[in-house]
Amino acid sequence: MNRRKFIQNSALATVGASLISNHANANMSPSITEKKDLDKIKSSDAFKYYKDRAAGCYFGAAIADAMGGPPEFIHYKRRERDFGWVKGFLEYKTPPGHGTIGPGYALHTRAGSITDDTFIRADCTRFYLNVKPPYTAHKMAHYFLKNADFSNWWTVAVKALRRVESGEVSAEDAGFKHQQGGGGAWWQPVSILNAGDPLAASNEVSNLCRIWKAPLERDILSSVVAGQAAAYKKGSTVDSVINAVLDDSGPLAKKLFERALDIAKKANSPQELYKNLYAKAMVDEVSTEIDGPMPKPMKDVYVEGGYGGVKFAEQQPWALAYFLYGNGDPEKTVLTAINGGRDSDSIASNAASWLGALYGESIWPKEWVDTVQEANLIEMDIRGLLDQLVDLGVRNGTVAIINNYDI
Repeated sequence: MNRRKFIQNSALATVGASLISNHANANMSPSITEKKDLDKIKSSDAFKYYKDRAAGCYFGAAIADAMGGPPEFIHYKRRERDFGWVKGFLEYKTPPGHGTIGPGYALHTRAGSITDDTFIRADCTRFYLNVKPPYTAHKMAHYFLKNADFSNWWTVAVKALRRVESGEVSAEDAGFKHQQGGGGAWWQPVSILNAGDPLAASNEVSNLCRIWKAPLERDILSSVVAGQAAAYKKGSTVDSVINAVLDDSGPLAKKLFERALDIAKKANSPQELYKNLYAKAMVDEVSTEIDGPMPKPMKDVYVEGGYGGVKFAEQQPWALAYFLYGNGDPEKTVLTAINGGRDSDSIASNAASWLGALYGESIWPKEWVDTVQEANLIEMDIRGLLDQLVDLGVRNGTVAIINNYDI
């Protein structure tokens, strides 16, 4: 049965998650370590290619998060006035920034410090490293409740898990009545483990994110991750990644993505891109259904204070617009995204993830990679988590770009 049928039909939601998970794992390749010697695989060109692309995706998200953190949740015109054009990592200072250093944001003022997006992405990585497949929303919720350090989480995301913990709702159904928005930049581990298999990545994230997401945001997020997984395929391009996102999208998600892409295609400068995204593609109120009506653009009103938008109907189309506008250039892609205001770190993280999976770690300036790795070692070893995740992908036998090689 079609995945989106399950997303659309609330009455069959829990059954749908079970069937998706069972189907995905029933068709999973037998563990690759049963077929070939792991050392041989890890010395192959296919593995080196995979690891490089995974590093591009994983570090790209962390880099964009750390760069986008200081100027996030403000209007792009205020960013122009108070920050100028942001060209790299900044210290966290208030003013000119809007956020307050502490749990749920960045923990340090040091340039290169990550925010809650990367902390939660690290917990998603640890979930995979410590839980055996099949991976389900139930397993994820209970792993986080037992093991995650929620002091580093966005508090809204924790509320859904507490409802599961209290027995008020199942993990599979928690997202239907949860506040929508936020959490779009946590899911790179799914595409890394399913590199080269957009459908598997899409199905898996659609199942897991049920803890927080109603149908539309599940649909949008699964398409974002499908695009990441597609980017790993040899011969992929910016256009083919965008097409993978659109091909995976339901009716409303596709319209939202296409609206933002049309704006990006016509933009001749970042300022023109921002002006038209703010005028035509900001979203405050939107249906939770995958075939709901196209939302009217939110009116752009300049404010001095916080000015963020966390709805996926805005965030993820903007990320795809910046990815298209950047046209494969790392600085143009990431710097345009982080300077655009609104939820700039989360938006930029997915634009950077598509780009990193497409071109590999070398697409990022070494200084950027080293800065984000070293600035956050007190809390996490980003490189170490990535290496373990890549090894898991090989052991699980889910990495299509390796399975399709004759090693």
